[in-house]
Amino acid sequence: MAKIKLVCFDLDDTLIREIHSVMLPCILNGKEKEHSLIQEQEEKGVIDYISADYLRAELLLGLEESKIAKSFLEIAKPLKNIKSVVDALHNQTIKCIVITVGPKQVAKVVCDIWGFDGYYGSDYDVVQGVFNGKIINYIRAEQKVACLQDFCANNNIKPEECIAVGDGSTDIPIFKYCGQSIAINSSPEVKRCAKYVVDTNDLTDILKYII
Repeated sequence: MAKIKLVCFDLDDTLIREIHSVMLPCILNGKEKEHSLIQEQEEKGVIDYISADYLRAELLLGLEESKIAKSFLEIAKPLKNIKSVVDALHNQTIKCIVITVGPKQVAKVVCDIWGFDGYYGSDYDVVQGVFNGKIINYIRAEQKVACLQDFCANNNIKPEECIAVGDGSTDIPIFKYCGQSIAINSSPEVKRCAKYVVDTNDLTDILKYII
């Protein structure tokens, strides 16, 4: 078995639960009710998740980007011991990154708070520190793999030296690309695609499969 050099984490329902990465700035912008209506349409199958995210992006119009970092820990509901896991992996010279279909602006805050080595996410347009309601570049499921490949190329890491940790259908392509995978608090469909399965509120429960 190849030595693990990188653990790639999904964000929504993997590191944070209930309050998703695009929902959080909607709440900060006073658009929680409007977000709920879009969520309801998505759950009913009226619109797909990509169309829903473009509609959610419009709800961020006028929000100051700096408010995300200031209020993240007041609103987000993270799993326990994220920083402990990142530190434990770093002690084994294993890098940690976050790849999400959500806003990269939120992924950056996550990276800064818990000490991840890098982040990728959908590029929501910000002009002079303020969201303008548009998405410049949307990260779909397949593009998560391209993000991982970019980080690996810059850090001389092979696919078999990576572990992917995620919960949703958008993580399945990256599960297939990496040497190993851990489904955390996920659906039966995603569990079938992973090498390891964990249901927990404490992220340290994944360490036994990595180090």
